[in-house]
Amino acid sequence: MDYAAYDAEEQRLVEAVMAKEIPEERLPIEVERLRSLVPTVEPAADRERAERSLSSLEYVLNYKAPPMSDEMAAALKVQSRGLGSTGTPAERIELLQAAIAEIGRIARTAAGVEATRIRQLGEPLAMDIEGIRFNNPDLRDAPGHAE
Repeated sequence: MDYAAYDAEEQRLVEAVMAKEIPEERLPIEVERLRSLVPTVEPAADRERAERSLSSLEYVLNYKAPPMSDEMAAALKVQSRGLGSTGTPAERIELLQAAIAEIGRIARTAAGVEATRIRQLGEPLAMDIEGIRFNNPDLRDAPGHAE
């Protein structure tokens, strides 16, 4: 088997996983199927490439994200609402500022690095405010505007 054929098989598995077409209990079987193909890849340099690719795939498939705290989940919801806000530019600025304030309140309930990560969720909201103000000169002197 050449590397391109192996890679096509691996890509089919990746696409099926991404589309959630493979039940979790079947995944080890599919990975073993790929593992059985690796020794058939020629030449040896391509076989080593296939081994590295399979190792990377296994690492990704076995990665377990740490559980998200309730505070982070709440802050992400607030950020999402803020980023998805609609209305006039002035209304959007008001909603974005309220979201930043709420994220700050949530961050104060968290500790250490978690609090810092939560506070950082306000940065894209602040950038949106600056973008709105940049595109609306009449709002540049509104409270909270940084020059």
